Amino acid sequence: MEKDEGWGMSTPGAGYRLWWDDENQIARLEWAPGAFCDLTTAEQVDREIQALDRGKVRLLVDLRPDAAIDRAARHFFMNLHAHYVAVGMLAGSPATRMLANFFIGLKRGPIPVRLFTEEADAVEWTRSVQ
Repeated sequence: MEKDEGWGMSTPGAGYRLWWDDENQIARLEWAPGAFCDLTTAEQVDREIQALDRGKVRLLVDLRPDAAIDRAARHFFMNLHAHYVAVGMLAGSPATRMLANFFIGLKRGPIPVRLFTEEADAVEWTRSVQ
């Protein structure tokens, strides 16, 4: 799946864009401004990531447009460690950073998860995790 200009590549109107970044060998998930992710959307995102057919992936999630992810969706994502090598997250606003840091600290799992404010740092870390 290649990056395109539409949101929700496999699911039109879903509020996100998912693509495989060949250069960095990572899956990238970018939320639309103001998008809301509930459990149904989280399950769809996971199906699309698995459809990339890359096995366990390094995932970079861009939350900078201040997307909202509800509790059920956060728990769903945090329990998918069998599908991921590592998850890097990009956050922009102080509120998004605070929520992401709180959740990362609360639910430590078996895979590395790290929050960033700079895209270059997030890409470098995500692609380098073994």
